[in-house]
Amino acid sequence: MLTQLRWQIALALAGVLVIGAILFFVSDRAFVDRPARGGQYVEAVIGAPATYNPLLARTDAEVSLTRLMFSGLTRPAPGAGMPQPDLAERWRISPDGRIYTFFLRPGATWHDGEPVTADDVLFTVALAQDPAIPDAQKTRLAEPWQGTTLRKVDDQTVEVVLPEPFAPFLSAAMLPILPEHLLAGQAPGEIAGSRFSKFAPVGSGPYKLVTTGDIPPDADRLQRYEGHWSNQDGRPYLDTIELRYFPSPEAAVEAVGRREAQGMGRVPPAALTQLGDEVSIYSAVQSGYMLIYLNPSNPLLVNASVRQALSLALDRRALIAAEDLLDGQGLLATSPIPAGSWAFDADIPEPTYSPEQAATELDQAGWLDSDGDGWRDRDGQLLSIPLSTPGDNPLLVAMADRVAEGWTRIGISVTVQALSPQNLATTVNNRAFTALLYSLELPFYDPDPYALWHSSQVAAPGINYAGYANPEVDRLLAEARRMNPETDLAERQARYAEFQRIFAQDLPALMIAYPVYTYVVSDAAVGGIQMPPLVVEPADRFQTLARWFTQTERVFREDSSPAP
Repeated sequence: MLTQLRWQIALALAGVLVIGAILFFVSDRAFVDRPARGGQYVEAVIGAPATYNPLLARTDAEVSLTRLMFSGLTRPAPGAGMPQPDLAERWRISPDGRIYTFFLRPGATWHDGEPVTADDVLFTVALAQDPAIPDAQKTRLAEPWQGTTLRKVDDQTVEVVLPEPFAPFLSAAMLPILPEHLLAGQAPGEIAGSRFSKFAPVGSGPYKLVTTGDIPPDADRLQRYEGHWSNQDGRPYLDTIELRYFPSPEAAVEAVGRREAQGMGRVPPAALTQLGDEVSIYSAVQSGYMLIYLNPSNPLLVNASVRQALSLALDRRALIAAEDLLDGQGLLATSPIPAGSWAFDADIPEPTYSPEQAATELDQAGWLDSDGDGWRDRDGQLLSIPLSTPGDNPLLVAMADRVAEGWTRIGISVTVQALSPQNLATTVNNRAFTALLYSLELPFYDPDPYALWHSSQVAAPGINYAGYANPEVDRLLAEARRMNPETDLAERQARYAEFQRIFAQDLPALMIAYPVYTYVVSDAAVGGIQMPPLVVEPADRFQTLARWFTQTERVFREDSSPAP
């Protein structure tokens, strides 16, 4: 009897185990984890903001903070595409490309609950155009508004008349809008020091500043704004975002390592090794590049063979890989339009590295070592190239030394000139260099390269530092910027592709590398992060912020019916 009872118990236990296993299997198949609303994300930021006013924001900390609190008529598009609607739900462009009519979202409000109106747009643009606010005059977003005429059609409609067609204007419409009802009574010159700019900003963005609670010193806490228009399409998951400010990259890295912060951007290459497997790494191409300008007014560089030889003797991959230079945090540059932009032509071939071919080019151009001293000369003239670079940039100085080594190996006499800021400005403005190793940041969401490479910009204060003048390039760039930014996008793209092909043939400058923006997050601390393909400014890391999450919930899977 006892033996029979034991068998019954054993069979019952086995049945329970089988049923449990089945239930576990079914539940595992029937339920799934998904992002849940709530939670806080803490980021380490290098440097502390001096202003909350987006018109005055300059540093990474200021731009990142104000990007979350304020909105423009348009906003950057994830994927480096055309600007997307923000405070303006739509717009209309006149056939001649000079009149932009923006229609504001009826439900858009400020963080104090007041509606966003056309008066706010007119007020903000007037501030940006006012010489009493010189900082705003210099911003990449305010400058295209100079010379425009605005008209309030009604409370929700603004008409902007441009002096001439300007395809990048939709990107200029990202200008952050300020609340007229809070700032209208102040003189423009006093706004920078106002309570609004220093302590109590009121924006219309997805997050608002929190000033109460257990906020750490040297930090700002932002809370999701429940009245934001985007909540109609699904609120951001994160309740709060806390930006903690640190005096140096090293201090920020240590904070991430100690789990005092969950993430940080602009991570030094050496820190990636230090943090190791503790973090997830996200990368994107930055809008800019390192290059060497070649001055066409210098008789040595008029000859295409000399320019070609300099390019062939430039080991770009070695410069990018070197631990004491970019340490792999760069992509080989092929074009003056950054990779990741919709206008970038991926078919432009990578520049060749061949010191042997470089030597042949110089031989055929008559630059030979006639006296056996190791240096090339022609008709009694030494092939000597001074290579200038900013002396206050250790990375560029070290890179210039490495470039000089490569050119020296093919018999070119190279002298590196590390210039002080004052001497650099004088040298560049007077175009008094032979070759200039430089790093350009392009804070423009539209890829229009007119200012950098059109011949009308050769003389100072123009910024065509290479003195590049090609009539066909002038035509292509001028036509592209006068087109309709929406209906003529394919034609603009075709003109920029042709420009890039001509540039690669003419070699007015030697492209070296596109820098990489690196962002790290404590492993498993936060999900949903996706970097855009092109980071114009570090605040672009927040383009997909609405999808970031730190909490999950287990829900029934809709497609969990048993498999046949």
